[in-house]
Amino acid sequence: MPNNENKGNKGKPTKTRRQPFKLKPNETIDYKQVDILLSFSTEHGKIKSRRSTGLTLKQQRQLSKAIKRARYLHLLPFVTSVEN
Repeated sequence: MPNNENKGNKGKPTKTRRQPFKLKPNETIDYKQVDILLSFSTEHGKIKSRRSTGLTLKQQRQLSKAIKRARYLHLLPFVTSVEN
C-alpha cells in the first residue's frame, strides 16, 4: 500500500483556494462604493459569505454594514427580481 500524504481526500486532487476579491487589510469599505458592494453580493441581492469572499472578519463586518446602509439609502436593491 503506497504511503499517501493526503488521506482525507481519498485520492482526489486538492483545490487551491483562490481569493476573488482582494482588499488590503487596512482598506475600509464604504457604503458609497456601489460597484465594490455589488461584487460582494449575489445576483439575488444576498451578501456573499466570508468563506467565499476571502475577507477578514473585520472586513466582512464592514461590508455587511455598508451593504445594509446602501440598501437603506436605495443605492442598492434589497432583492432583485428574477423572471423566467
